[in-house]
Parts: sequence; C-alpha cells; structure tokens
Amino acid sequence: MGREGKPTVWVLTDDRPGNNSQSIGLAEALGWPYEMKPIQFYRFARFFARLPNGLLGISRVGIRAGRNPPLLPPWPDLVIATGRRLAPLARWIRRQSRGYSCIVHLGRRGAYNPEHFDLVVSCAHFGLTPHVRRMEVVAPVNPMGPGRLAQAATRWPNLFGQAPRPHIVLLVGGKSSFCSFDEETARRLGREVHAFAASAGGTVHAVTSRRTGEHQTSALEEALGKSNSVRRWQPTGKENPYVGYLATADVLVVTGDSESMLAEAVASGKPVYIYPLPECFPGALGKVRERFREWVAARATAGRSGSDASGSGREGWQRRLCAFLLSRSLVLPPRNIKRLHQGLYGLGVARPFGTELVMRPCPALYESERVARQVRVILRMQEENPAEAETKEMESVMTKA
Repeated sequence: MGREGKPTVWVLTDDRPGNNSQSIGLAEALGWPYEMKPIQFYRFARFFARLPNGLLGISRVGIRAGRNPPLLPPWPDLVIATGRRLAPLARWIRRQSRGYSCIVHLGRRGAYNPEHFDLVVSCAHFGLTPHVRRMEVVAPVNPMGPGRLAQAATRWPNLFGQAPRPHIVLLVGGKSSFCSFDEETARRLGREVHAFAASAGGTVHAVTSRRTGEHQTSALEEALGKSNSVRRWQPTGKENPYVGYLATADVLVVTGDSESMLAEAVASGKPVYIYPLPECFPGALGKVRERFREWVAARATAGRSGSDASGSGREGWQRRLCAFLLSRSLVLPPRNIKRLHQGLYGLGVARPFGTELVMRPCPALYESERVARQVRVILRMQEENPAEAETKEMESVMTKA
C-alpha cells in the first residue's frame, strides 16, 4: 500500500491517445494517487504489434532501452494498461512482482486470454467471448467524470460568447475502417445540423478531430455558414478546450464513428444525438476477411444445444476450433458500431439524429465508475487472501506463452 494506506497504481501509456484516455479514466475514477509510465517503442516494434499476443507472451519486446521510466521495485498494487502493445509488458511486471501486482487490461486487443489478467474490460459491441474475468461495458471507459466536467465549466465559461441558445456542440470524427467521411458527407452534415439548430433558434459550435481532414473541415465550415462556428483540430502545443465544450453545451451531436467521443458525450448528462456516417465497404480482400470473421463467430456459437454439442463430427470440431480462435483473440469478431448506438439508445442516454430536439437532460453513463467498483472488489479480495498472489505467480510461470 502507498500513501495513507491507499493502493499504489501504475498507468502504462504509449503513443495512442485513445488508449491512454481509457487508462487514465479508470485511474481517476478510482480516486487513488497514480504514477504515469509512458512507454516508448522502437519503430520495428510495429511489426510485433501485428502479432497475436499469444506469440509474444510475457515480454518487453520492442521497448526502447534507456528511453523509458524505470520499472523497478517497489512494485505497484495495480497496473492499468490499454491496447495490444502494453499487455505483454503488464504481464512482465506481474511476473517480476512475483504475482503481487494486480493487472487490469482495457480494450479490444491485447488480453487474448483473460486467464492471464485479473480483469479484462471490453465493450459489448466487440462481440468477444464471455469469460469470468471479462467485464463488458456499453461504452469505452473515459475520464469525463463529474469533477473534470465541473472544472472545465469553470475554466471555460465563455466559449460561446453572445451566440443564441441553445448551444449545440457538434463533435466531428472522420474516416475509419468502417465509416467514410468525404467532403460531400461533411457538407451534408453541416447543412442538416445547421437546420437542426435553426429549428430551435440555436447556434452550432463544431469541434473537429485529428481524423476529420482539412478539406472536410473546410466543407463543413462552408455548409454551417457564418452564423455558426468551427473549432479546427490543432496538434499538441495549444490548450484544448474540448472538455469545456462538453461541459457547457446545451445539446451534443456526435458523429457515430468515434467510440471515444460517444462515450465522453453520454458521460456529460447532456442530450446527445448520434449522426451516423456512411458505411465504408472494404475491398475484395477486406470482404474476405470480414466474412471469415463472421463465419468464425457464427460457427463458435452454433450447435451448443444441438446434436453436435458433444463435439463429435465435422460440426463439432469446427465449433471447437472457432471457439478456440475467438477465446485467444487469434480471430476477432467484426466490430459492430451499430450495436453500440443501439445500446446507448436502449439506455436512454442518446437519441438518433433526426428525431425531435428535446432539451431535457439525459442520465449520464459513466462506465469508468462501474469498472472502478469492480477493481476495488478485486483488490480487496487480494488483500484478504494473500496466498492468491503466490498462486498467480505460479500460474504465470506455468503459462509463459
């Protein structure tokens, strides 16, 4: 235990802002002091990042020597990591601590086998195999808790000046592996959100992101007109009032491609509207990959209560093989962003864009706190059962793969 009897926490980070946001969000929700451990990788490590973690096992492969903070005793009570590259290092820390450190891993990739971690947190729309150590959330963990939003509202009280209310903040993502966002889509987005705001006599304040694109931003700005505003994404170096926009908006409209922006928006408790972007259809090779993933996911769950549930025959071994591929994350089910949207609609924390503008506040969905409660339970159980640490160390030695 650290200061004042509170658990010590290490947060492993890399060059992926989205991953780091999840780890920091959980650390802040726990409310304990935490130490950031920014990890740098060699460029050739990108090759290893494409390999399944089942092949990397417990390792420090690709980590730049002499460029990283020391990873030395005293070992922390808790290690938080997100993403594939940091998972082998988190396991390495636990082995060095002889099983003392508890590991929590977040995200779709990395925790190929939940048995190697104390808790794995993943979103329901990832469609991953259920496991006793896997906790499903509707939206990604994020740092937009009530305290941070309140501070931002105080820090940026005049973002909108004298513009007419309601202040409708438009959070714009961009092109992704499953959504397209060209200039025409940006213009249509601008026109429709402008009309949406005008129907209530309000103003649009658009905030773009790294993926939006320069040409798309210009097209959006043109469509919105001079009566509305666009804050263009800026590289690091300037103070970013993004959280201030979340905290002080009357209504939020979010493009449906960005899981992190959706999660942060619904954590605000403001009325949230999801604007779906056009689907991006993969090329010939991408279609083959997607169909194979769909086939594996369907086959893994087929026949569990039927005649082949015992595992005999071709159907049986196919089901066992596909279930193994999914359980080890050697094959991942297709990411279903529409399932995320439907989950948020079902909880009443978001509405589809195009429905009537309702100014009533929505219930806030802050998944970080729910995960934090589970982490506290796990650490309390470990403290009450010190023999568990030795058992975990033996397991890690026996399963070095």
